[in-house]
This record gives sequence, C-alpha cells and structure tokens, in this order.
Amino acid sequence: MNWLLLILGVVFLLIVVKIIAELEKVKPATMANEIKKNTIMLPFGIILLLLIIFIPYQVWILFGSPVGWEILYIFGISIFLTLCLCFGYYYRIKTRHQSESHRIIN
Repeated sequence: MNWLLLILGVVFLLIVVKIIAELEKVKPATMANEIKKNTIMLPFGIILLLLIIFIPYQVWILFGSPVGWEILYIFGISIFLTLCLCFGYYYRIKTRHQSESHRIIN
C-alpha cells in the first residue's frame, strides 16, 4: 500500500507541475484575467508543496520509520531527489515550450 501511495504521489507531482507550467504559458490581456490565472494556480501550488512533503514521508515509512540519525539521511536524500525531479521536469517542460515558440516565430 505504501508503495502505491509513493508512486501515486510522484505521478501526481508530475501532473501538477505540468499543469502549473501549462498555466504559465497563458498570457492574459487584462488584469482581471491575470487575477483569475493566479487564483487557479494557487491551489496547484499548495498541492505541489504538500506533495513535496508527502513523498519523503512515504519514503521514510517504506524504510521502516527509523528514529535515529537515519531520519536525517532518508529525509535529506528523498527531499533532494524530489526537488530535483520537480524542477527538472518543470525545466524540461519550459524549454520544450520555448523551443516550440521559437520554431513558430522563425
């Protein structure tokens, strides 16, 4: 069950990052539309933060919930890997979008 929760957490993290990146592509014309876009993005940002916390917690559970110095290593490495996955995927989406828009212009 914990493996399933970890896998679902990672998949959901990637989906939320993709949604946030897609919403950033939208260039609203008015201030009201900009407020609407930011209001839509806010819950996804909160979900993203919760997932960044949830994934290392699930890794800690899978390692048997140790209570010594192992906590530091488990949480440190899993938070680092989660953030690398999150920002790496975001970077990949953003650079792909920039290269597509560059091809359209040229």
